[in-house]
Amino acid sequence: MKTPQPKIKNIQKLFIANRGEIACRSIRSCWELGIKTVVGYSDCDALSYHVRLADEAIHLGPSPAKLSYMDIGKVVDAARKTGCQAVFPGYGFLSESPELVKACQDAGLIFVGPSADVMARMGDKIATKKSLEDAGVPVIPGLPRVETAEEVVRFGKRVGWPVIIKAVAGGGGRGMRRVDAPDQAENALAQAVSIAGKLFGKPDVYTEKYIEEARHIEFQFMADQYGRVVHLGDRECSIQRRHQKLVEEAPSSFLSESLREKMGRVVVKAVREIGYVTGGTLEFLVDPKMRFYAIEVNPRIQVEHTVTEMVVGLDLIRMMIGMASGKPLSVQQDDILFRSHAIQCRVNAEDPKNGFAPSFGTVTFLRQVSGPFVRADTGIYQGCQVPPFYDSLISKICSVGKDRPTAIQRMQRALSEFDVWGIKTTIPLLENLMKQPDFVSGRFDTGFMDKYLPELLDYVEDEDAVLKIGKFIAEISAIGKNLYCR
Repeated sequence: MKTPQPKIKNIQKLFIANRGEIACRSIRSCWELGIKTVVGYSDCDALSYHVRLADEAIHLGPSPAKLSYMDIGKVVDAARKTGCQAVFPGYGFLSESPELVKACQDAGLIFVGPSADVMARMGDKIATKKSLEDAGVPVIPGLPRVETAEEVVRFGKRVGWPVIIKAVAGGGGRGMRRVDAPDQAENALAQAVSIAGKLFGKPDVYTEKYIEEARHIEFQFMADQYGRVVHLGDRECSIQRRHQKLVEEAPSSFLSESLREKMGRVVVKAVREIGYVTGGTLEFLVDPKMRFYAIEVNPRIQVEHTVTEMVVGLDLIRMMIGMASGKPLSVQQDDILFRSHAIQCRVNAEDPKNGFAPSFGTVTFLRQVSGPFVRADTGIYQGCQVPPFYDSLISKICSVGKDRPTAIQRMQRALSEFDVWGIKTTIPLLENLMKQPDFVSGRFDTGFMDKYLPELLDYVEDEDAVLKIGKFIAEISAIGKNLYCR
């Protein structure tokens, strides 16, 4: 059977259907490719960094996401009006919407991501598990679409407590509820159903056996339309709070080389059998006995893709745009080498000492991370507004080294240099985390943050931003005076 010949689609202008750091990061890849970029913006984002970086910007609507960034009609219309040939969704917002894929197709636009059919299957966690099982991938024992607490109790008694209730259409760990005993089932189910309905517009939930002391490991993969599939290694994502990732690494220090190779082969086989095209991630839980279970496929670019890029030296978004254009993958599995260790810290505009409450307002002063072997992906600048309407992620800081201790040391240095005034951030928490003995030695699992959070919150608050600005101005004035006197 002959391999199909590439049919290259010319992308000269790309609409980036997102905001913040991922929009800024995507614009830079397009700049290297010679592709013009267009971004949409809401009322509160008129002066945002992604608007400044893009070649063009178009107003989408009011600040609430559902009236701007989440409005499929407005996004597609904006892409057509500005003469774009393709749409890239990034992560969050409409990145996992099969309806957006279909709307792009109907409008004659290329969607930089998987097909609507694959997107729909991967968006339904039950359908995903079925597809993975059919491809021979181990999955966690579960009960699909539970409706009553009695079903949860019977399941828990059969597989053993604890169990966890999840939204069928969920993502990003939101709305999960752990159940440790029968008397918790009714309340946990009610909460999970309510959150699923509010967040995802679909109240359906399912339950799985909860894997204790698990490591959360994911594999990045790329698949072109000509049947070539490669994996780009694993990422460690076990440092989480309420199922939201805080720190990611590549590769995991937990996996043996033989297990890493075995899981990589499983990923490639599954992706090929599912019929997935473009970039994505297959996520696993690995128990203390080194048994691995697939939990979901993320049909989009991940927040943490940066650590993979730093380890393998490939631009993942550039690869996705190329595959969407009809180009075959230019690398084979043997071409991909893993010669370093990378760590990413997510910096959120949150107040860790106040229950991680969102912090919004004006960034009155900003000193960005710089120096060798670090990378900063950010969507903020000095004087910008951090609005209350969107995800709290403002920056991602990455470090890379020959080994894990070197990467940790460089991350410590990077975080110590990163200054953001005017809003609360998670930087002090992350600084403590990078020095925590069990983290440094690699002794952690998905329950790490629950165990050590009080210890990690033991830091002294910075001075009030207004006082810091006053001190800064006084110091600069003194320096200027001294220079003048000389």
